[in-house]
Amino acid sequence: MCHAKNHRKLQSHRCYLDYTVKFCDNHNGGFEMTTFGERLKQRRLELKITQARLAELLSVSRSAISNWEVGRNYPDLDILVSLSEILQMSIDQLLKEEPEMVEEMGKEQRLNRKRKIALRIIVPAFIAVLGLSLYLLYHNTETVNQTISPDQSTVLTVSQHASARWHTASWNGSSLIRPSLLKSSYVLTNDDGSQGDIEIRLVNLNGKTVQAPFILKAGKSHKVILTNRNQQFKLQFKARSGQYIINLQ
Repeated sequence: MCHAKNHRKLQSHRCYLDYTVKFCDNHNGGFEMTTFGERLKQRRLELKITQARLAELLSVSRSAISNWEVGRNYPDLDILVSLSEILQMSIDQLLKEEPEMVEEMGKEQRLNRKRKIALRIIVPAFIAVLGLSLYLLYHNTETVNQTISPDQSTVLTVSQHASARWHTASWNGSSLIRPSLLKSSYVLTNDDGSQGDIEIRLVNLNGKTVQAPFILKAGKSHKVILTNRNQQFKLQFKARSGQYIINLQ
């Protein structure tokens, strides 16, 4: 005779199911507990669900269902929740007396928590690095252009009454010359089409001369070496009235 809480007779053999643990008469006067796989299979058969149909409901392969039922491996926690809903059994009922499976689920939960913590650290760090890179790229656009575009020209027009004064030249809308790690020297050329010689000097942002003035004849070039990479400079010129073309390389 078999005893079980909330027992139900199953087919023709002497077994009873209480939806928590199934006890079967082993013909030796004792009872043995079923495994998770056996409980899964028994409940699936009770509900007349095939392995193929259960696999379809869980979006897994049919072989996965077979492996669970023979105890080869276990479903993960998310699938176990769906499985309990389909079989109309609680997770506790499915896992009763399965310490190995409970331990595996615990490991999976701990691993998922570690992954979430890692993502919370990595994602903000990635966003911060990306933002910093975009910021630096934006603020160094002009310097990059000066490096990539080797030849920049500006046309200088000097009126007769302004020939005795210093004037500030500009390239691409800016009068600043910025040294960089890639470029610390420039070549100034007074184009052949200029109407005479030009006197040139370099000053810092305070207007202080950092390189002595020099004369640049038409058709000639002069190399300027910027020793202070952390400082910005302006190029100033003085010439007789006329039109001048200066190339900056």
